[in-house]
Amino acid sequence: MPIYKSYSPNSSTCIKVWKISESFNELFSSIYLSKNTIEKLDKAKSDIKKSEILSVRHLLKEFGFSDNDLFYNENGKPMLSNKKYISISHSKLFSSIIISDFNISIDIEKVSDKIAKVSSKFIDYEYSFLGDLNNELERLTLIWCVKECIYKISNEKLPFIFKSNCIVTPFNLQDSSVISWLKFNGTILSFKSYLHSFEDYKLVYLIQNK
Repeated sequence: MPIYKSYSPNSSTCIKVWKISESFNELFSSIYLSKNTIEKLDKAKSDIKKSEILSVRHLLKEFGFSDNDLFYNENGKPMLSNKKYISISHSKLFSSIIISDFNISIDIEKVSDKIAKVSSKFIDYEYSFLGDLNNELERLTLIWCVKECIYKISNEKLPFIFKSNCIVTPFNLQDSSVISWLKFNGTILSFKSYLHSFEDYKLVYLIQNK
């Protein structure tokens, strides 16, 4: 399908979300793919993963880029040929890209009861404002997305521990943003992340102003 959602947080930043409703063949036959992407498709173990890869290339096209404009640095971070910042995320039915003149990151996740089962791996302080975790799936998903965004925007070579290096301050589901902190080697950085919901998914993005 065409673009599912589009956001423009400021004049230098744009977010586009693709809902994967096409078959693999439909996605594959209607987009140019670089040699590296074809190799990545060959290594993908599921049709869902392959469709995620292809939908990202369709999103790139919507931004006016081709697959040749996208590459990855030594840490696996996506880069664009025109030096603009880019971040990519996908989760089953949805893929998303944010492009900006500023350092940015994005994460999208499907709300699932699995998040409660692994919560001890990424939350600590946040227990103080959460209730019964089985009733907190939406906030748990948003907390995960926020921490994933901070991980993406920071130096990904850091030995980043989600539960101790990143703290998310209290928030409600009605809030449009949340403040979080990155603590590492005596340095503390503050971030403001923006929260969105649609269908059974949560999307979070972060813009680090220069």
